[in-house]
Amino acid sequence: MPVPMICPCGTESPYEMCCGMYHHNPGSAPTAEALMRSRYTAFAIGNFQYISATQQLKDEPEQDSADIQDSNEHTKWIKLEINETQDGLEKDKTGMVSFSAHFKEGKHIGRLSERSLFKKIKGQWFYVSGEHDVKKNTPLINSEGMKIGRNDPCLCGSGKKFKKCCAVA
Repeated sequence: MPVPMICPCGTESPYEMCCGMYHHNPGSAPTAEALMRSRYTAFAIGNFQYISATQQLKDEPEQDSADIQDSNEHTKWIKLEINETQDGLEKDKTGMVSFSAHFKEGKHIGRLSERSLFKKIKGQWFYVSGEHDVKKNTPLINSEGMKIGRNDPCLCGSGKKFKKCCAVA
């Protein structure tokens, strides 16, 4: 799993000083938002053991890191946007984080919008459930209607050139 220089969670901080701290020490995220950002980053870099260690799902209590990897092996996470947070601070027992996560699957890009619920159990934040909406099959990359050049900015919003981002197979 390649470790990025800048954290994928959108803070513009170095990975090791941001989500990397929590990945090296699961259970240490101080807030629900910090846990949500670190989980997004774990999805982005393929750290599925961290995802499994930081969730307690009511509907799928037996889900393990292999199940998570199987359902995400063709997804490239591109960009995270935090829309809203409620509670979830260090003193709270529950929290909610609403976010949009942009992704690429094959030549298609899409957006996952989710309202995630978190619970603090014995001093550790866990993801417990979420209500989500997936908008798939947004415009086809390199389709005639898009006319994007290799040196144009990538449509995913990463700030990179298309040839260095979503054009990479």
